[in-house]
Amino acid sequence: MAERASIAFLPNPGDEPSVGVLVRWWRERALLTQEQLAERTGLNVRTIRRLESRELQKPRPTSIMLLAEALGLNSEERAILVAGVRGPVDFPAGGETVVPRQLPARVDVCEGRSHELLALERGGDPGVPFMVSIEGMPGVGKSALAVHAAHRLTPRFPDGQLYLDLHGHRRETAPVEPGAVLTRLLGALGVPAGRVPEHLDDRAALYRSVLAGRRVLILLDDAAGEEQVRPLLPAGAGCRLIITSRRRLVGLDGVRTVPLDVLAADEAVALFTRTAGPSRVKDVPAAVLGDIVERCGLLPLAVRIAAVRLRTHPAWTARDLLDRLNDDRAGELRAGSHSVAAALDLSCRRLPADQRSAYQVLGAQLTTDFGVHAAAALLEAPVARTRWLLDRLLDAHLLQEPTPDRFRFHTLVREHARRTAQGLSAP
Repeated sequence: MAERASIAFLPNPGDEPSVGVLVRWWRERALLTQEQLAERTGLNVRTIRRLESRELQKPRPTSIMLLAEALGLNSEERAILVAGVRGPVDFPAGGETVVPRQLPARVDVCEGRSHELLALERGGDPGVPFMVSIEGMPGVGKSALAVHAAHRLTPRFPDGQLYLDLHGHRRETAPVEPGAVLTRLLGALGVPAGRVPEHLDDRAALYRSVLAGRRVLILLDDAAGEEQVRPLLPAGAGCRLIITSRRRLVGLDGVRTVPLDVLAADEAVALFTRTAGPSRVKDVPAAVLGDIVERCGLLPLAVRIAAVRLRTHPAWTARDLLDRLNDDRAGELRAGSHSVAAALDLSCRRLPADQRSAYQVLGAQLTTDFGVHAAAALLEAPVARTRWLLDRLLDAHLLQEPTPDRFRFHTLVREHARRTAQGLSAP
């Protein structure tokens, strides 16, 4: 069946009809009486009558959403209906406007992230939502950067800020299903649980309808992959979406990528100094500090953990810390629940068996940059198959490609691959 041309169902195409005229027109198209439409939506029939007679000029946004569902409107028709409301909408709950403020506490961003912050804070293209994905290896500071940027952007989004951890890489829990995410987001936007549709596509359509005409910032942290995120993309031009993920999300149309790499050496030293406390490093030679952050692979998580280790062991000197890192780097780079090895473990466990095997074999045996043919020989696989496996490891940010067809492992990733190949678990 051909898709409906919704504009043909307007009483006067090209005009700007009122909401009441639109509702009456689409109700008659659906062969519904006012009483039947009221029953489908759960609204009072008097509300339907007042709306169609134009006595009710500004219906509640929740009523608009219910009408769109009951009338079976497509996305174009929903947009026309929402536009008829004229202006941003609020979502009442218990008689008060729901303006979600869900961002986690603001955190200081790492040194050297000004370029990435600029990419996150710039204006978007007119008429479309601004959507961006921060991607990089475990521990590179994606979540910290996203939260920091979101707080700076808050004044631009007066209709609220939504935050949800998608649990893409958690030891205890599986990634959150898109349907469950939509239910929580709709609830935060004032949609009662009983009005959330059963099917995923319907929930996503309602979510887009609710956001239409609003200026809302949405932060989705730790996405597992494209399929988890795709139903969560807003359509409203006034919205901004920030996603963080350890995986490349190249299949999401309209989502720009902000890649995040390890720090430069001087930036890593500055982060170490700030975290450990200037008094703990005031007499430490620059060369020692440089060696410490190099042993941390210039990875922000590792640098922070090493600095916390020094700060919480007053008897240690910086040289003591360096010696310990040289003796057992994987064992030293843990503090409380934070551990570089554990973070890498979670990424490794999400890989299918063939990719996990390639990760372990290549990481354990290749200590320098390598090409496809060297990898194919180690994997005993055809070059085309090997190239596909390397691409998947690149997608998971467990492998780097500094120049075309030349690959390497980050020093901490390579060490993790060797340990897992030997059957050693994360410390």
